[in-house]
Formats: sequence, C-alpha cells, structure tokens
Amino acid sequence: MPRDDDGQQAELLLDQVRFDLISAGFHVAPPGPLTDEHQGGVVVHLDDDHQVTVDWLTHHRLDAAALDMVEADRLEEDVVTRYETVSTTMNTALATVLHAFGYRTSRPLFGTGFTVQPPRTAP
Repeated sequence: MPRDDDGQQAELLLDQVRFDLISAGFHVAPPGPLTDEHQGGVVVHLDDDHQVTVDWLTHHRLDAAALDMVEADRLEEDVVTRYETVSTTMNTALATVLHAFGYRTSRPLFGTGFTVQPPRTAP
C-alpha cells in the first residue's frame, strides 16, 4: 500500500498526463469504469499498484467482432488484422507523444498499453 504522498504524486501525474494528452488533441475517456457501449479512445487511469496506465481502446464493435473471429480460430480475418493494427499503431502514437512531453513509458508484462513515469529530473 503506497504512502499518502505517493498516492498524491500518482494522482498529480495522472492529472498531468491527461492534460498533456488532451493538449495534444486526443480525446481522453473520463475516469471510471468503461461500459460495453464505450466508444473507445485513450484511457488514462491508476492501476492497482498506483501507477499511471495509458491505453488505446477500440470501439466495442471492433473488439467484439475481432474476439468472435479469434474464438472461432479465424485469425486471418480482416477484422482481426484491423483490430491489431489499430491497437498497435495508436499505442505507438501515444507513447511517441508522451515521450515528446518528456515522460518515460514501459510496457507491462501482460496486457496492452503502458505505464507512464514522470520525466527524469536533472541532478
């Protein structure tokens, strides 16, 4: 469990990352649980370890269609390629923009998106 000041630092970083992504022109989904009707886009939230996590979510329609094809073992279908291409491309774009703002990013061991750390400070 993080100390209060660590939690406050994480919240400040979360707010700054959201602000910077919005400034860059991305529509950032509001905080809170996403529903099946969510239209997709950038999500920025604190994970269970109080780390800022950024991810691109496609619209539920594309998610569901791609998952149906994967479950049917039809991995060559266009919808699967579109889903993978969009997710990879948008997460790469997000990381590139965040790096331009000075943030450091890292990929999780499992899942998609990445965690964001504040810029390094000069000694």
